[in-house]
Formats: sequence, C-alpha cells, structure tokens
Amino acid sequence: MSSSNLIRWGGLAALVAGVLFVLVNLITLFVFFEGLGGGAASPGLLLRSAVAPVSGVLLLLGLVGLYVNQLEATGVPGLISFLAAFSGTVLAQSFAPVVLLASLGWALFGVSCLRAGVYPHMAAVLLIIGAVGTGAIRTLTSAGPGSVLLYVGADVILNVAIAWLGFSLFTRRGEGAPRAM
Repeated sequence: MSSSNLIRWGGLAALVAGVLFVLVNLITLFVFFEGLGGGAASPGLLLRSAVAPVSGVLLLLGLVGLYVNQLEATGVPGLISFLAAFSGTVLAQSFAPVVLLASLGWALFGVSCLRAGVYPHMAAVLLIIGAVGTGAIRTLTSAGPGSVLLYVGADVILNVAIAWLGFSLFTRRGEGAPRAM
C-alpha cells in the first residue's frame, strides 16, 4: 500500500471520528437531560462508553493523516501544533486539566491548516473556533445545563471541522500537498 493511500485512509479515519464524536455529543446531551429528570440513563452511557474510545483511536489516526498530508507545507509550526494536539488529546483522557493543551493544539493545528492552504479554508476556521470554544467553555464555566449546551455546541463545531478536513483528504485524488515556500 502506498503512502498516499495510507494518508487518504487517515482522512477517512478523521471523517469517521468526527461523525462518531458528534454522535457522542448528542448522546451526552440525551444522558444529561434524561439524568436531570431522574430517569435511568444506563443505555445511553453504555453506548457512549463503547463509541467514545473507538472514536478517540480513529481521531488520533486521522490527525496523523491530516498532518502528514500538509507536513512539508507547515514546517516546524505545523509539527508543534500536531504534537500539542496529539499529546493533549491522549493525555486529556486521563488528566482533565490537559484539555487546555488539546484545545490549544487543535486551534494551532487549524492555524497551520490555514497557512498551508491544503484544506478548505472554512473547515480550518471552524476547527479554530471549535477548539477555542471547547477550551474556553470547559475552563470558564460550571457544570450547569447552560454550560453543557455551550460545551457540546462548541465540541460539535470542532468535530464537524475534523470530519470536513478528513472528508477533504479522503476524497482528494492524486493531489499532493503544496511544498513549503
């Protein structure tokens, strides 16, 4: 299998991860609001706990593909943004304060996508907005219903952007990333 095919499959992984994380966000809303009513939310929690880890693995594989596709065009700033997004995403699974590193990494990755011009401009902008939104909301708000809605909204924006970037990469045929200037 050629490296260009592996990179394209990374795009598919990002696309599927973004879609699955949007599903996880919707399940989170369902479980949260069902829990406010005093109902048992175990089926939703079970589904969420099954889908989220698979989505996380696909997200990391997708991030690698998204980065490698624009590797030469982004240079050292792109590498730094990739490492921050990758390590922040991994570490945030077990250490909640690292969520800020993940958000910062994804926002910087969005900036590197803008600078490289490899992916759709609007997808990179949405990535930045979603990453900054999730980081800010998670840091500055309490766990009330309003903040849950805001956080899920920002996270949906982030994951739609990731899915869009992945779709763009997966559907690209025979085009290489632009070279660094």
